[in-house]
Amino acid sequence: WGGITDAFDEKKADWAKEFKQLKKLLDDGEYKSARASILDAYYTEPSVIQGMYNGLARIGFTGGRMLEPSAGVGRFIVAMPQEMAGGVQSWTAVELDKITGNIAKCLYPNADVRVQGYETAKIPDNYMDLVIGNVPFGNISIADKAYPANVTKSIHNYFIAKSLDKLRPGGVACLITSSGTMDAMGADARGYFMKKADLIGAIRLPNTAFEGTGTGVVSDIL
Repeated sequence: WGGITDAFDEKKADWAKEFKQLKKLLDDGEYKSARASILDAYYTEPSVIQGMYNGLARIGFTGGRMLEPSAGVGRFIVAMPQEMAGGVQSWTAVELDKITGNIAKCLYPNADVRVQGYETAKIPDNYMDLVIGNVPFGNISIADKAYPANVTKSIHNYFIAKSLDKLRPGGVACLITSSGTMDAMGADARGYFMKKADLIGAIRLPNTAFEGTGTGVVSDIL
């Protein structure tokens, strides 16, 4: 829903038709869930996803147990190259938005799609071979007492921290995050990550990478 913020604004005359349509089609819970995601739910361009998989192939990744922690409709599932998909043992996908998550359930009936917040998802630690995806960005804090405040105060850092715990030894995280993860003046969150994992590489994307989705945010692939 991140590209169509105006569809939830009753004051936007140009979007009056879409606003009425959404209010009619969605029940109160669905509408609130969709509206809550307009600041941080942006889909990922296929070319970016393909680049991430190409990078994984170059370091020798061939499949295993997969986790997408902020799945949307499952773009990373569908975009996985066939030669790599053959080695997949399982896909677990977590998506907070009810409508989007249920679309993913319909599209990928063989995946374990959880329609819930990542903080409530019961996923075993030291289990996944790969965590891949585009984590939510923003200075939105998450309530999870299992992690320190310097991690939970920013949703993107929280998603990275929890994802690292889910990886088995030798597993790989390949995540798009806000540039704020690497650029933050305080190194507390980065220090926390480095106690959990080694940094294989970091790539800064141009601010046009998500232009088609309605945002010029600067982001990194870690």
